[in-house]
Amino acid sequence: MEFETLSGAEKVGIVILSLPKDRVKDYLAQLSDDEVEKSLSAVSRMEKIPPQIQRLVMSEFQESIGQQDTALAGGRETALAIVENGLESDRATGILEKLGQDEQRIDWTLRAYHPIFIAERVKDEHPQTIALVLSQIPPDRGAVVINALPEAIQPEVVLRLASLQLVVTDVMTDLEIGVAELFQRKKVSTTRAGGTKAAASMLNRVPKEEGSTILEGVDMRDSEVAVDIRKRMLTFEDLMNIDKRGFQTFLREVSTEDLAVAMKTASEEMQEKIFSNLSSRAVDQIKEEIELLGPMKLADVEKVQEEIVEVARRLESEGRLTIEIGGGDDVLV
Repeated sequence: MEFETLSGAEKVGIVILSLPKDRVKDYLAQLSDDEVEKSLSAVSRMEKIPPQIQRLVMSEFQESIGQQDTALAGGRETALAIVENGLESDRATGILEKLGQDEQRIDWTLRAYHPIFIAERVKDEHPQTIALVLSQIPPDRGAVVINALPEAIQPEVVLRLASLQLVVTDVMTDLEIGVAELFQRKKVSTTRAGGTKAAASMLNRVPKEEGSTILEGVDMRDSEVAVDIRKRMLTFEDLMNIDKRGFQTFLREVSTEDLAVAMKTASEEMQEKIFSNLSSRAVDQIKEEIELLGPMKLADVEKVQEEIVEVARRLESEGRLTIEIGGGDDVLV
């Protein structure tokens, strides 16, 4: 989830999740039914909202609700609970009906099916169609689908998934109808599609050996896309998976100034790992620099994080540390 790509409805949904329960009803009363439907539909599709995203959204809305210690949790059940507890009964009934229609989206259509069964049903479809379907389901399940597809089409599917950006509504509507018919379900609604980030996220969850084979196949078809996928397969947060000795080696190669910038959006777990591997003096210096930095554009922070990730990549290529990312031997289903 990235702040820059959040829709208005998604931002309103995060605001709803952030407000105290006794204020939700008053806030919803200020919105039109259409706005409530769209925002709660967005809530139903969210899983976890990182604290840094919540802070950015709430800052934009100029709300002051304090800091959250844990990530917000969305989901369909949360959306339904908000409707039932936050709206008058007559108004809630109509919106619940609309949210019932939202359940017919591709991800909801396929949620009842095991990923291996999904792979079996779509394996004979065009790679572009398979890629579009994969772009609509969670990465963990998508990884299992990719791994269960015939090896001959895996690279082509990943390449097309990585190449997806915005898909016109008519194409998605046709796809949704096709998926509904293929899985004997009703017509579903529209949403956005993947890109190299989605492809990387899924390959991160495919067992390492199979993922490497798939990427080699993508590389043979389009080396630029393969490079972009590889770049996105390792994130700043993934550096937590470096062992203690390797992590200390890595930290010696990164300036405190860059660490201070990168840690502005780092998870609490990442901050704790960095601080626990530094001297108390270095920790105090970084904390002071973070305070002096002030507000920064998210894109600027992410750029520094990418530069730090490149340092880790270099050290790994030199054999000075090992970064374990992706599925290993375990695949989620």
